[in-house]
This record gives sequence, C-alpha cells and structure tokens, in this order.
Amino acid sequence: MQIRGARIAVVPCAVALALLAGCGNDDKGSATPTSRSALPSSPAASSPAAPTPTTSSSAPTATRPPVSGPVDPAQYRQQVGYYFQSPSGAFLCAILDQPIDDNAQVGCQGPTAPAPAEFKDCWSKNPQASALTVGVHSGARCLNQGVFVGAPIDGGSRGGGRVLPYGGVLTVGPFTCDSAEAGVTCTNDSTGTGFTIARENNRTF
Repeated sequence: MQIRGARIAVVPCAVALALLAGCGNDDKGSATPTSRSALPSSPAASSPAAPTPTTSSSAPTATRPPVSGPVDPAQYRQQVGYYFQSPSGAFLCAILDQPIDDNAQVGCQGPTAPAPAEFKDCWSKNPQASALTVGVHSGARCLNQGVFVGAPIDGGSRGGGRVLPYGGVLTVGPFTCDSAEAGVTCTNDSTGTGFTIARENNRTF
C-alpha cells in the first residue's frame, strides 16, 4: 500500500491544484484504497521514481552488525593467556596457555544460576568469582578464584579483556570459545569436553 500511494501522489499534485490540500498525508498510511480508486490514472504512475520507498526501507539492514566468525587471537592476548568478555559484560573468560604443559585451561566466570549440582560446595564459597573451567587434560570443574579476569583495555577501569562479539569464535590450541546471545560455550576440541555458561543456566559436557 505504501508504494502505490507514493506513485499516485505525484499525479494529482501536478495536474489538479485543487487536490493539493490532501497530498501531504499519503505517508501516514491512513488513506483507504477506495479513496484512491477514483483518481485518474496516468502514464506517469509507472515512473521509475516509484521504487524509491522500497529501496529506502532496506537501509536499516545495512546498519546491522555482521556475524564476526573466527577472530584473530592476537587481538585478545594478555599476560599468560587470551582474555575476553561477553558483549553484555556479564562473563569474563580466558584461554590460559602458559605454561602449556598440564596447566593450560579455558574458563569463564560471572553470574549464573542455578549452581551446577556437582559444584554447589565450590559455588557457595565465592558466588561472584565461581567459574567453570576445562583443562587440557581434564574435564569441567569449578574454581572460586577470579583467574579469568584480564587487564582493562582501551583506557577502561574494568577488567575483562576485549569483547568477543556475538557470533565470534576464538580458537587457541585445543580450545574454542563461541560467543552467543544464549551464553558462552568453551570446548576442548581434543577431548570434546566443555561448558556453556549464561545468566539463567549453565551446563558441562
């Protein structure tokens, strides 16, 4: 209906000055089809200018942030690992690779509920710092220390490292972390073990 109204509005304003008073209301979407059916038709109605509303309506699509896909690990390097935070800032995560031998691990910490049944004791000691982690040779476990907090970046005062945008995938060694609106999932690709952490749910596998 919007494109049809935009085409016909050009004709009555150009050929009948008596209709000028009604030409400025077409974009409100309140005109009915019957009120326009009595207007004279003209070849000008097929003018190439008619598709303009269609092209302008697609403009917001261009402003949508693209899916990031794989990211450059070097952009996340700090201290003894690769630190990042979720776009909401709720979860702070890191892939720690120094030393690489048996201590390499990936983990995230942040507000998540309920506490995993197998980690309730760990969770209760420090709810704000409780974290899920997976080691290079071990399955998922809990830590109650804030070891996954990176240094502030871009002059900010809050730690956490660079943001891993939704759709972003960070891979370092055997570990891969995916950032999504549903939460952060980190996996040891060699063993298939890992975890997903979000505000209202979490799981280990």
